[in-house]
Amino acid sequence: MRIKFSLQIIACCLLLMACGNKNTQKNYQAYYSFNNVTTSTQEKQLAKALKSKGIPTKDWNNLAPYISRYNQENTNLQPVVKKWTQSKIGKDQNQFVTFLNEKTFEDNKSHFTDDLNCRRTSFLLLHNLITSSEDLTKLDLPLQNEFRDLKSRHKELNAKDQALYSLLFGDNISYQSTDELLKAWKEAGLKFPENVKLLSVFQNSPGDVSNFHTAIAYEKDGSIYIFEKQDPTLPYRWSCFNNWVDIKTHWLGNRFKVFKDNVDILVNDQKFDDFLKNTLYIPQNNQLAPQDKRED
Repeated sequence: MRIKFSLQIIACCLLLMACGNKNTQKNYQAYYSFNNVTTSTQEKQLAKALKSKGIPTKDWNNLAPYISRYNQENTNLQPVVKKWTQSKIGKDQNQFVTFLNEKTFEDNKSHFTDDLNCRRTSFLLLHNLITSSEDLTKLDLPLQNEFRDLKSRHKELNAKDQALYSLLFGDNISYQSTDELLKAWKEAGLKFPENVKLLSVFQNSPGDVSNFHTAIAYEKDGSIYIFEKQDPTLPYRWSCFNNWVDIKTHWLGNRFKVFKDNVDILVNDQKFDDFLKNTLYIPQNNQLAPQDKRED
């Protein structure tokens, strides 16, 4: 009877665990929180967070004036939030440039000077952390207009930086898929930082492997934080997600929804799903933590 009773207890425990797991998934709330780095306090908090993950102080100092200038020039043109704000996965407050007509975009653009896009923002912060075993300057890589514009403001950028920018973000009509892009990165011996990661969204079509978007990401206290310039004329955004899967769901469910069958999201030099295989994924059975506890 003792053995039978023990088996019954074990069976009951397993049943409770199974029910608890179902309730966890059923009650899971897919939310993220964000702010637009519009206050000096948020700038200082973001700077502290990025530096703690290895972003060099000099590189943050190169980016910070762009953030301040954008906030000064964005006089009620683009909506922003001034504190950590919760939103549903798949919902964004700004209308992305992809969905604007050319006239509206040019009108918006006229309000800003020295406005960066997502790639130049990410590059300013990460270019000193991405290394290579090969001499990139020996590769036949075309100069990108975006880099030319960036170098006009940052004379310290050199030929290696130029080649790195082209390798990371330049369109190459010879690529038939993102697999060939990743192969080129591997052959160049690119090594990405681990504490802070480059997120890239590429169109994955034969002869048109082009970069749609980039951001940088890091983990802290079980959450994933993303910093990005959303688009030219759009605000900077610092977001917090419960897990990596929510990031993919958010991007493919809204901004890249119309391209979702022809895009790949990369985490450093791995495809998103390959990256997840080596990442512990534990959905949190709640909404995000209280907003005032974000990145103290």
